[in-house]
Amino acid sequence: MVNDRERRSHPRVKVKLPVVKIAGNKLVKGEIHDLSLGGAFICCPEMANTKDEFQMVISSRGRLMPIIGEVVWQEFNNRHKKTIPGMGVRFKQILHGDRSFLREIIASHYSNRVTSWLPRILRTNC
Repeated sequence: MVNDRERRSHPRVKVKLPVVKIAGNKLVKGEIHDLSLGGAFICCPEMANTKDEFQMVISSRGRLMPIIGEVVWQEFNNRHKKTIPGMGVRFKQILHGDRSFLREIIASHYSNRVTSWLPRILRTNC
């Protein structure tokens, strides 16, 4: 059986980015805990009831990125397993400039992870 990791076409990075899900006339705040160019895991107190497309706005470095996504899977709060309530989201529509910006965010997290063990003087030259 193929696991989720093998099915992903984009690498994911651990981040903490604010996101707002637009559900009808209601705004639901959440936080992205991992991110790729194809989707994200959003920790969210209110779960989506359907797998329909929805609008969200991700905020990073002073930029607001409107994205249309769809819920692919959900996790609920379970006392025994201690899972985080949230949902896996696939990005369906994202502006080209916003996709490039996300690519920069992801690349900077990889860069920081790879060079974090180097002395500070060497990191500035990377």
